[in-house]
Amino acid sequence: MPVIMMRRILSPVVLVLPLLSALAVPGTAQEEKPLVQEIGRMLQVAPDQRGLWVEMAAAYARAGNDTEAVRWLGRAVDQKLDFDLADNPDFARLLAKPEGKALLAKAQANRRVVQRGKVALRVPEKDLIPEGIAKDPKTGDFFLGSLLKQKIVRIDKAGKVSDFTASGQDGLQGVLGMRIDPATRTLWACSGPAARISTAPSHLFRYDLATGGLKGKYELPDKPPHLCNDIAIAKGGEVFVTDSTAGAVHRLRPGKEALETLAAPGTLAYPNGLAISSDGKRLYVADFKGLSFVDVATGKVEALKYPEAVNVTGLDGLYLYGGQLVAVQNSSGAERIVRFKLNAAKDAILSEEILESRNPLFKIPTTGVISGASLFVIANSHLDSLDREGRLKAGAPLGEATILEIPLGR
Repeated sequence: MPVIMMRRILSPVVLVLPLLSALAVPGTAQEEKPLVQEIGRMLQVAPDQRGLWVEMAAAYARAGNDTEAVRWLGRAVDQKLDFDLADNPDFARLLAKPEGKALLAKAQANRRVVQRGKVALRVPEKDLIPEGIAKDPKTGDFFLGSLLKQKIVRIDKAGKVSDFTASGQDGLQGVLGMRIDPATRTLWACSGPAARISTAPSHLFRYDLATGGLKGKYELPDKPPHLCNDIAIAKGGEVFVTDSTAGAVHRLRPGKEALETLAAPGTLAYPNGLAISSDGKRLYVADFKGLSFVDVATGKVEALKYPEAVNVTGLDGLYLYGGQLVAVQNSSGAERIVRFKLNAAKDAILSEEILESRNPLFKIPTTGVISGASLFVIANSHLDSLDREGRLKAGAPLGEATILEIPLGR
C-alpha cells in the first residue's frame, strides 16, 4: 500500500506522518509553518523523497514565499521529476510569473509518456478497492484482494468473477499483498486495518487454493501497531512479509506456527513491496527512503546504491525479473512502472527504464504479478476513495477494477 495513502510510518526515531493532503489547504505563512516543519522532518528521514520536494514547494507557494517555492520546484524539475505542475492550483499564481513559466517549461519537458500495456481483464465490482493481486500458474485464475470489502475475489480464465472468501471471513480485514506458492497450492494474503491509524492486529493468512479453506492465520509478532503489507516466497516455501507500521520484515519458516522477526522494528521506514533473490539469500525491500536489501541469514539491512538521476522513491509493488528489479511507482512524480538494471553484484542500480507511464487508466496502481514475460498490474486501485477510517468517501469516483498487462521483454 502506498505511503501516500497510509501516511503513517515509523522510522528509527518513531516518526509519524500525517495525511499531507488534509493539511494542504490555502493559508497564511504562519498557518503553513507547521506543514513546512513536518515535511522537513520527513525529509530528514528520506531526503531523496522527491514528491516531498513538490509538497514543500506547494506549502511555500500557499504561504506566498515564492523564493522558497521556486527553489524546491527547481530541485524537482532538475532531477527530471515527471509531475503535473500546471494542474496544481497551489502554483497558479507563481506560474504567471517569469520564473514560474520557466519552471513549467522544464516540467513539461520532463513528461514521459510510455503506453505499451493492454487491458487483461476488468472486474465490474466498482467499489472493490483492490490492493493485492496474485495469479495461479496452474489454472490461470487471478485473485484480487479488497481493502474496502475485506475479501478476496477470483477471476477465472473465462472472466467469471466469484468470491474466493466472503467479506470478513476468518477475521479478514483489508486485504493487501498476496502471493501464490504453486508447490503447496497455497494462497498467502496480508490483511490489516484499512484505517490509517489503528492498533488493531494484522495477520498473514494462508488459504488452500483448491478448497478456499483456511490453513493458517499468523499474527505479526512484537508489540502493535502492525500492518502486514506485502509478501515474498522463497523456493523452499519460506514466507517473508513487510510490516509497514512497525518498520520491520518478518519471516515464516516452513512447518513453523509463528512468524519471526528478520529485520527489527524501526530498521526500515514504512517497508512495502519486497522481492527475493533466486538463491534465497537476499530480500529487496522498497520503503519510504528508497530501496534496500536484507541479508536473509543475518537480517542486516543495507541501502541499494543508485545514480542521482534514478528515482527509487514512491515504490509499492516490487518484483525480480531476469535478474532486474521491476517496480510499481505511484508517488514521487507520475504513476509508472519502472525497471531498475542492477550491477553484477546485485547491490547497486546502474540505470532505470520506464515500462509504462502516464497511462490514462492509472488511478494509483499498486501491485502486480509476473506471469510469463508480462507484469499484470492493478491499474486503478482508487485508494484515494477511502477516508482516514478506511470507509468509502461520499461521492468518491470509482470504476471497474482494471488489470493491465505490461510486456517485460525488450
